[in-house]
Amino acid sequence: MKRTISDWLPFLKRWKETFWDRLAPAMGFDTPAVQAWLEDRAAQGQSLDRYRWLCDFTPGEPKEVRYRLEPLARREKAPEQHRRELFEELGWQYVCTVGKSWHIWCNDDPSAPELFTEPETEGDAYLCLLRRGRRATLWLWALAAAILGLLAWNFCSGPYLLKAVDHWTPWWITVVEWLNVAALIPVGIYAYRVFHRYIRTLKLGIPQPHRGPYRRARAMSMVLVVFWTVFLLTRVASILQPSSHSFDPVEAFDQPVPYVTLAELGDTPANRTPEALRIQNFAARESWWVSKGGSIGNDPIFVLAKYYRMWLPFQAKRMAEAWVEQSAGWKGELEALSHPDLDGAWRFHFSGGSQLLLVRRGEQLLQYQYDGELDLGERLDVFAAALERYESGEECG
Repeated sequence: MKRTISDWLPFLKRWKETFWDRLAPAMGFDTPAVQAWLEDRAAQGQSLDRYRWLCDFTPGEPKEVRYRLEPLARREKAPEQHRRELFEELGWQYVCTVGKSWHIWCNDDPSAPELFTEPETEGDAYLCLLRRGRRATLWLWALAAAILGLLAWNFCSGPYLLKAVDHWTPWWITVVEWLNVAALIPVGIYAYRVFHRYIRTLKLGIPQPHRGPYRRARAMSMVLVVFWTVFLLTRVASILQPSSHSFDPVEAFDQPVPYVTLAELGDTPANRTPEALRIQNFAARESWWVSKGGSIGNDPIFVLAKYYRMWLPFQAKRMAEAWVEQSAGWKGELEALSHPDLDGAWRFHFSGGSQLLLVRRGEQLLQYQYDGELDLGERLDVFAAALERYESGEECG
C-alpha cells in the first residue's frame, strides 16, 4: 500500500482530523457551499451533530444525505414542535440551530420534497437574516470608524504620545496587528457579496443550486483563523516584552546618538562614559534615552536626556503642550524661554535644585534632566545647535 504524507508525519493526520476536517466554510454565508460540504462529509461517514467554526460529527456508515439551511424568521433556539413534526412527515430531520441564523435539516430520502419549492419563497425567508446582517455590517463599520478615530486621536494627542514614546513596543508588532485587522475587510466584503447575490437571485425567481464549491469558503475560514491566531500571538509577544532594557555605551551604536555633553554646557565632563537606550515603538520615528554621570563618588552630576523625533511637527508641539500642562502638578517653578532657532523652550526648576529643560525644534523634542550648578536657560544655544546637527544627520555630543 502506498504510504501518504500523513503516515510519515502523524501530527498532520491528527491536525487534519481534529481541525481541518471540522473547519466549517465561513460560518454559513455561502449556503450552497455549506450544504455541499455537509453532504460530502456524510458521504464519508460523518454525520453532523453541531455546526460551528469546528463542527462536531458522529462517525457512522457513509450515506447520501441532503442537508438544507433554513433561515430563521425570528430568533429561536430550536424549531417549534409542530413545525418539526410537519417537516418529519416530509422526511426532514432536525439537526441543530446555528446561533440565531439557521436551522439545519437533513434528509436521506432522495424522493422527499425540498423545504422550499419556490425560489421567491426561499428568498423571502432570508429577508430577516439579511436585515440582521445589514445591521451587523453597519455596527462593524461604526466600530471600524471608531477604531480609526481612536487611532487618529492617539496620533494627535499630546498626553497619549508623551506616554507612548517611552513605551517599548517593536514596530513589527504594531504593523502585524493593524495588517491583520485591515485584512479582515476584504473577507467581510466577499462574504457579504456572496450572501447578498444569492438572496437577490432567489428574489428574482431564479432557482439556485443547492450545492456549490466550498474550497474558497473554507479558505476564508482558514484565513480568519490565521488572522486571529497571529493577532493573539502578537498580543502575547507584546505582553512578554521585558519590562526594562539595558543601556549601552554610545560608541556601541552605528548611528548618531542625540545627546549634549556636560563639556558642551561648560560643566565638568562626566567621568562615566555616556550610555544610551533606543526605545522601539511606532509612536515616534526615534526615541532615545541617554544618561551620563552620577554613578560614582567623584562624579556627582547626573544627566538624563530624552530625545524624540516625531513623524510630524504638530505631534511634537502637542507633546510639548502636554508636558507644560503636566508640569503644573510638580513641585517647583516653570519658566517659558525663547530662542530664535527653537520653536519652544521651557525650564522647570524643582524645589530640590535639579532642572528639567524641554526644547522643541520642528518634529524634534529634547528633555534634559540636570542637577548641576549651571543655569540651563542660559545654554539654549547649545541645545539649539545640537538639534540642528542631529536634524542634518551629524553626530551629536
